[in-house]
Amino acid sequence: MQNLANELPALDADLTKRVARGFVDSTEIVAEHFRGCGFTSARASSTAAALVAAVEGARTIARLERTAAIFEALADVSVQGWAAPEARPGSEVSSRRRGR
Repeated sequence: MQNLANELPALDADLTKRVARGFVDSTEIVAEHFRGCGFTSARASSTAAALVAAVEGARTIARLERTAAIFEALADVSVQGWAAPEARPGSEVSSRRRGR
C-alpha cells in the first residue's frame, strides 16, 4: 500500500481513496487486537497507527538494505514495552518501568 500511496495522489483520486481506506482498515484491525489485550480505545488506536507506520517504514528499509534486521529492531522495541498496555499503579508493567 505504501508504494501506491506515494505514487497515486496525482494520478487517480478514486484509487488513492481506496488505498487510504486500506490503511484505515489495517490500523483498525491492529487497534482491535490491542483493545482485546486491555488497551484503552485511545491508546489502542494510537499504538496501532504507530505500529502500522513503523512496519510500513521498516518494509521500505528492509527492501533497500536487503535484510530483515530492521524488523528485528522493531520487535525488540515492542518487547521492551513500546506496545505495552497502560501501566496501572502497582501493576507489573508499572513496576518494571520504574526499575523494580
